[in-house]
Amino acid sequence: MLLKGQNRPAQLSESKTMKTIVTFGAGMLLSALLTGCVVSSVYPFCAAKDEVFDPALVGTWSEHNATEATNSFWHFAPLNEQAYWLTNVENDKTNCYETHRFRFKQNLFLDLCPTNRPEDHLPLHYLVKIVTARSKLQFEALNFEWLAQLLEKNPQALRHILVPTEPGQTNHQQLVLTADTAELQTFIGQYLNDTNAFGEATELTRWKD
Repeated sequence: MLLKGQNRPAQLSESKTMKTIVTFGAGMLLSALLTGCVVSSVYPFCAAKDEVFDPALVGTWSEHNATEATNSFWHFAPLNEQAYWLTNVENDKTNCYETHRFRFKQNLFLDLCPTNRPEDHLPLHYLVKIVTARSKLQFEALNFEWLAQLLEKNPQALRHILVPTEPGQTNHQQLVLTADTAELQTFIGQYLNDTNAFGEATELTRWKD
C-alpha cells in the first residue's frame, strides 16, 4: 500500500495498471464506468448541508426503450427524508446503494455507497454528476483515467492510497481517495469546468409502469 507522496513502482507509468473492476451501473452506464473503472473514496463526497432530496428521482430508470421489458435498470426508493435506496439490476446481478443527492456549486451529484458488501469491507463512496428531467436522467461519472493520470503527475493534489487488487501485486492496483469531504469538494470545485474531469454522459429513461 502506498501513501500519498510515496514513489510509485515503474509498472504504474500507465494508468491502465491502476484499474480494478467494480460492479456499478446498468447497461451503457455499466460499460462506461466499469471498462474505465470507478473512482472510490473512503469519505463521502457530500456534506449533510448540501443534500437535496427530490421526489422526482424516485422510480425506475433504464437505458432501454421505456416501453420494452428489460432486466437492466436502476430503481430509486426513499430511504429517509434525505437519502434514497438504489437497487441496480443488471441481468443476473443485483447491487444496492445508499444514495445521497446533493448540490455543489450549482451542480447536482449523487454520492453512492454500496450496501451489499462483505462485513469487513470499507463503505466506499462513488461520485456521479447528474442532470435530471421529468423523463430523462443523465449521468457523468468522475473520470478515472483523468484522475489517475493527474495524481500520477502530482501525488500531492489529493490524498489517496494505492491498494493491490491481489496480495503481493504491484502492477494492478486500485486508487482509493482518502481525502475528507471538505478536501474532496475543494478538489472537485477546481475542476468542474474541466471537460476531462467527468466522463461521457449516459442517459437513462424513466420506466413506464
